[in-house]
Amino acid sequence: MTTTMTLEEFSTLVDVHGSNIENWPSALRKDSKTFLESSDRARALISEQRRLEQQLDQITVPEFAGLQARILNQQLPPRNDPLLDKLLDWLIPAGGFTIQLWRPAMVACLPLVFGIVLGNYYSFGVGLQSSEVEYWEDELAMLSLSDYSESIF
Repeated sequence: MTTTMTLEEFSTLVDVHGSNIENWPSALRKDSKTFLESSDRARALISEQRRLEQQLDQITVPEFAGLQARILNQQLPPRNDPLLDKLLDWLIPAGGFTIQLWRPAMVACLPLVFGIVLGNYYSFGVGLQSSEVEYWEDELAMLSLSDYSESIF
């Protein structure tokens, strides 16, 4: 199975893998060498790529004096405290004698509030229908029928 390679495909391979065909993946080498031998444009492209790689190899990396020291001595961003530390700092502030007592009292009341909310939300087997409701309805009906116009004095 022979595949014909186009100049665009060859150009892409040169851009991706470089000018040395021996460093290319083995599946691409045979077709690339055949295309290189048969195309003047492919040889010119490889030649341009080699010149570019040689020029890039001649570039030296600049020396950054004191860069390591500057990086190691820079200020770090403020640390985010965990939620438990924030809660403890809020509950027991580190302000010395200016401790606010309402915070511990409020935290001590939290179980009570939680119990009230939980008790009102769930019935825990206690039914709301009882005979007392019916009794009060009968009592109110009887009171409404009573005649209070005569005064006994």
